[in-house]
Amino acid sequence: MAEPQSAAPESDLFLQRTIDALLPHVAILGEAGEILMVNRAWREFARDNEPKAAAAGVGHKYLDVCQAAAGIDDQAWQIHEGIAALLSGGRAEFSLEYGIDAIGGRRRFALRATRLAGAGPTRIVVSHEDVTQLERADHRLRHLMIQHHAQEDETRRHLARELHDVTAQKLVAASLLIAKVDRLIGDVDPATRKGITEARTLMEESLCEIRSLSYLFHPPLLEELGLAAAMRAYIEGFGQRTAIAMQAEIADDLPRLTRAAEMALYRVLQEALGNVYRHARSPVVILRFYRHDVKTRLEIEDRGIGIAGAMADGRLDPARAGVGLLAMKMRMEQIGGDLEIRTGAGGTRVCAILPDRAWAGSLAPVSPAKE
Repeated sequence: MAEPQSAAPESDLFLQRTIDALLPHVAILGEAGEILMVNRAWREFARDNEPKAAAAGVGHKYLDVCQAAAGIDDQAWQIHEGIAALLSGGRAEFSLEYGIDAIGGRRRFALRATRLAGAGPTRIVVSHEDVTQLERADHRLRHLMIQHHAQEDETRRHLARELHDVTAQKLVAASLLIAKVDRLIGDVDPATRKGITEARTLMEESLCEIRSLSYLFHPPLLEELGLAAAMRAYIEGFGQRTAIAMQAEIADDLPRLTRAAEMALYRVLQEALGNVYRHARSPVVILRFYRHDVKTRLEIEDRGIGIAGAMADGRLDPARAGVGLLAMKMRMEQIGGDLEIRTGAGGTRVCAILPDRAWAGSLAPVSPAKE
């Protein structure tokens, strides 16, 4: 009988050494939510940050500490409810990110709690992983991407201006010179006449393409009249160029957005329509731009073959999605919005969602031109 009695302390020692080797702050809770065991990282954080560290010691009731903090911290109440659900068997896992003021400044943690399956007494493993550096790195990355897109948009604006004000004007001048030469030379042989005619045609086509490129790089309507008017003009041209039927439902009473928000949504529109043309094989596109439930939504829906290969569990999979889809999502996230994609055999719907805080309330509403 002596051997089984010594086995329990030995297994506890092995478990303690195991969790001590883990970097996240780990605690094991009993059936009543009492802390049975904590690891070294938990103890050290508690030692350095008391009294701010919650439920630091073995024997404390984890739920009691959460409940006491719930009056000043909504996330503490969420943690309390999540752990309580684990203890009652109502759920198997719970996770939440939260922030606290600690020694050295504000820290961010990812909490994950799991109810251990199997026979025997109830045990809950609670892990708090410090994700402060990851969050800071993510913020830096987002800031760099915002700078990148701002520089990209400025480059597009510069190229559009150069194409329109310089290149296009030179082509106009060249066209006038060709017309002048045509008048001066009078009657010529058929081969020469054909060459002059072809040159004039090529010049006119090049001028048309330059103007189209200038508009695609940076549409002047976007700044002059706003997003709704720019979208109407773009989808009209897109339909003419591609022979895809365009159905637009654009609200007439939407106020102007911030410059960054309008540009982000316009780029989403361009990329989404480009994907329809290149991949979807859809005869029609339905576009909706409206405000609902304190959010502004831009929806681009097609009746094509879908993009299931870019999705995993109903979400955009970075490993499978193309650069364009990821760029659309990142652009929306940078302005505090989101991008939802639903796809299937009957087509794809891209929905860019923008919260109210992205609106520039000081600007006047846009009254788009009638179709």
